[in-house]
Amino acid sequence: MRPSLHTSVDRGVLAEPSRAGSAAESGAGRSNLTQRVLSAIVFVPGVLALAVSGRWTLLTLVLCIAVRSAWEWCYLSAQVGYRPSTWLALVLAAGTVGVSAAASDSGMVVYLSFVATIFFAEALLRGTERYTANALLGLGAVLYAGLLGSAPLSLVRVLGGQSDAYLLVGVLFVSIWLTDALAYFSGRQWGQKKLAPTISPKKTVVGFLGGLVGAMLPLLLSPWLEVMATIELAGLFMLVGVGGQVGDLVESAIKRDMGNAKDAPALIPGHGGMLDRFDSYFFAFPLAYVYAELLIVFRAL
Repeated sequence: MRPSLHTSVDRGVLAEPSRAGSAAESGAGRSNLTQRVLSAIVFVPGVLALAVSGRWTLLTLVLCIAVRSAWEWCYLSAQVGYRPSTWLALVLAAGTVGVSAAASDSGMVVYLSFVATIFFAEALLRGTERYTANALLGLGAVLYAGLLGSAPLSLVRVLGGQSDAYLLVGVLFVSIWLTDALAYFSGRQWGQKKLAPTISPKKTVVGFLGGLVGAMLPLLLSPWLEVMATIELAGLFMLVGVGGQVGDLVESAIKRDMGNAKDAPALIPGHGGMLDRFDSYFFAFPLAYVYAELLIVFRAL
């Protein structure tokens, strides 16, 4: 049987758009990577400067992250038909940051009890349709963006509020970024086995392990981080590497659970919104805070 001329021609015609599409995707990928790098050149020094300069600059940074993230949380919820109170979420998320900076842990318990009461009462104003979901999503915005987001302030407080504590916060940011960078590049280069295909299809087991290597690199700075012993810092950076990558998966799961809702409007060119850029932050810093609290307990034994 002779080969069909039409089949050969059709395959050739179909191949050209395919190659063109691949080239376009490759070009778009390079363009996005360039944009991300250029944004990071400005973004990274700015965040580090705010983190290490003292109480008020760190408070400003955390407040901006928490309030913008709470707004994005409510925005994504509204995209799929929920109606949490955005203004209330913003105000109470900011209040959570303030309580974290100024009050004890018992003060936070009192404040969050008040927050929960307010959200369930306020949601009554919109009737019974999706009442529970609206109340819990508003409360979730405060817990996620406000409570988890204010963890750097809690960490500084438990470490005594000295300059070394602020320096450690800055180094933890570096650890988070190195986790992301090495997870991305090692996963692209060598990753095959998927880590969580139903949540984030592009993430691989090799990428996850590469991220842990990146998280540990700031251990080279241990001589200047006198707030913890080297072995304690090793445990901290490893926990940050794990927590940061779990936070990335959590953010992906939230968006998929909301019907693959699109990202909130981009805040940082090439990086998306605050939730997208700081997804690792919302788990890495709370785990660092818990770790520091546990260290104090074990040191006292």
